[in-house]
Order: sequence, then C-alpha cells, then structure tokens
Amino acid sequence: MVRIFFIGMIMISALHVNAQSEINDFKYVVVPDNYSFFKGRDVYQINSLTKFLFNKYGFEAYMNGDDYPEDLKTNGCKALQADVKRTSGVFVTKLTVELKDCNGRVVFTSSEGRSREKEFKPAYHEALRGAFKDIEELHYKYSGGKEKSTAEKLDKVAGKQKNTNSEEVKEEVVLSSPAENSISYLFNETNFVFKKQEYGFEIFKNEVSTGKLFKSTNGKSYIVQAGDLSGNGYFDGYGNFILERINPVTNKIITDTFARQ
Repeated sequence: MVRIFFIGMIMISALHVNAQSEINDFKYVVVPDNYSFFKGRDVYQINSLTKFLFNKYGFEAYMNGDDYPEDLKTNGCKALQADVKRTSGVFVTKLTVELKDCNGRVVFTSSEGRSREKEFKPAYHEALRGAFKDIEELHYKYSGGKEKSTAEKLDKVAGKQKNTNSEEVKEEVVLSSPAENSISYLFNETNFVFKKQEYGFEIFKNEVSTGKLFKSTNGKSYIVQAGDLSGNGYFDGYGNFILERINPVTNKIITDTFARQ
C-alpha cells in the first residue's frame, strides 16, 4: 500500500510539472464576462474576481470585452480561455477552474474549491479562492515557449525558400492538391495527418478522425469542418496547409499554419 501511495504521488507530481510547463507557454488568460451557471454578466462579481486572482498569481488576464494587447488581437492562440464549473451539492458551493487552449483542449483543471457559507456572494467567492490554490501553486511565469517554437518553424520555412531558385518562387503559390495520399503536419506542437479522400482530405489527430477538408469548386481551396479549427484553407507552395478561421477572442479572422513534416 505504501508503494502504491508513493507511485501515485510521483505520477501526480509529474502531471503537475507537465501542466505547469505547458501553461507557462501561454502569454495571456481571457476570462468570460459570464458563466454558464448564471444568467447575466459578472453575477456576484465572480468573473471580476477570477480575473483579479489570475493577475494576483502572475498571469496577465483580461475579461472578455477588455482592450486586448495588439499581439492578442492578431493571435487568439496566445491566450488560455478560462472557465469556472459549478458542481451540484446540498448546502455546499463547489467550483473548479478550467483552462483551455484556442483549440478547445483542456490544459488544466483545478481541484474543487468549497464553501458552506449560506449567503451566495461570500459562498462563491470563498469556493473560487479555494479552487485558485492549485493555480497559485503553479508559480506561473511566462516562458515564451510557443513563440520560440513558431520562430523556429518560420526559420525552417525561410531556409526552404532560400534554397528555392527564383523561377520556382515565381510559380503559383497555391496548389490544387498534394499528390500524396497521406501527409503529416505539425500545428501547436501536435501532430496531424491529412489522408486523401474522394471529397478532399480527412484530418486525423493522434490516429483519431477530427475533421474533414472539402475541396471547393475552384479546386484550389478547401472548406474545413473540424470543430474549433473550422474555416477555409489552402496548400501553399511548400506543402504547408494555411487555415483561416475566426479568432475566439476578438471574432476576427486569424491565420494558422499546419507545417508540413
């Protein structure tokens, strides 16, 4: 039993370190101005408190509707999307804090914060502060990891362009379709595979189908149906897939690059 306990503690510690490392890659946190379990904006000032606590523990947090920094306006994937979940309980208010990336993937979930206060506002505030104890223990410090990774990819692409002669550069950038039946890509540190189908391509993430690319009538662009990655896209002259979709933070168009491997 003692051995099992220590193995469990080691596994929990490893998960904690991995979550901390990944969270440090994100520059911002965006907090919604209302939660699903309330009807109305910033009820009991719980959304404002969420933003305050993120800032208290080292994050740069903004509430939906704030004036965002320029780099966040152009790239919503620099931010984690915060959410607070409520669990039903008799005489107990229970809340957890959740963080997702721009693709809807859950990066972190806190332990449950609880309160037995009878008044609603003090109860929600106490439970939320309890949930934030896990976030405090992350000791967040922005590392710029994702930006470094992006820079490396751009250098890689620039190297390919440098080795391409001027006549090739002048050719049409957009390809109608790659010849291969299966193509590997890297996006946000995650591997994807595009497999050719009669309608275009099927998208696989970790061998699980996550969406489809439907070839448009012009034969050069694609309609993408893939959850949060839905939009329009095309293959560039280097085999990368360029996706244009709506920024979940600003509701503006952003451009993502699936780098061909």
